[in-house]
Amino acid sequence: MSNCEVFSLPVVEVELHQVREVCRAALHTIVFNRALGHVRPVDVDSELFDVTYVKCGDPEVDAVLEARISEFVGFIERQKAQDIAQLRLSFYEKRRRQASWLLPAQDERLYWEQWLLNLTVVSPDPFTQDHTSLTYTDAAGVRQARLQSAVEGLLAAVVRAVNDKRHHIPPVVSSSTLTFPFDVSMSGGSRSAFGLSAVRRMLSSATPPPVLGT
Repeated sequence: MSNCEVFSLPVVEVELHQVREVCRAALHTIVFNRALGHVRPVDVDSELFDVTYVKCGDPEVDAVLEARISEFVGFIERQKAQDIAQLRLSFYEKRRRQASWLLPAQDERLYWEQWLLNLTVVSPDPFTQDHTSLTYTDAAGVRQARLQSAVEGLLAAVVRAVNDKRHHIPPVVSSSTLTFPFDVSMSGGSRSAFGLSAVRRMLSSATPPPVLGT
């Protein structure tokens, strides 16, 4: 990845039930801004925050992101430590490697951009667990306001990055919705690629009727 542009997003402190929605907002915003083909933008009002993000309107993209986010949430649930959990979204292009006397010709992935979503998952303070107390209400309101600001800052950081950094984007050679394939991995989890190609393989091997088309 020597020529890969890496964007490390600001660390966001969340509670476990907020992880999924933060990931949705961030990943869909990134993918939409890198879907340079024909897209059908879909505005989405966040379920937890006062923000609206945009999806590229492709069922396959929705499927792969939801699957990987669910795996990420499951990974976090199994961890006891509260270290930073990192989700990586990486874009690549495929190129054909020439055959040699040792290896046959094969496709290789050239990664050109990677996004690092960094989350710290915390639990509410024990003294705020009494839902009938004013202290709980005040503390919960402060946490929600802080997270609201952090999510807004996170999405703003994505937009700034996609507008400021364009020189590294490969030439567009496809008019499909998702011009460049991607995969998603997590820190401490499986390092194997899990992207659109994996979804297509899974669907093609399933018994009919398939959930998604290819």
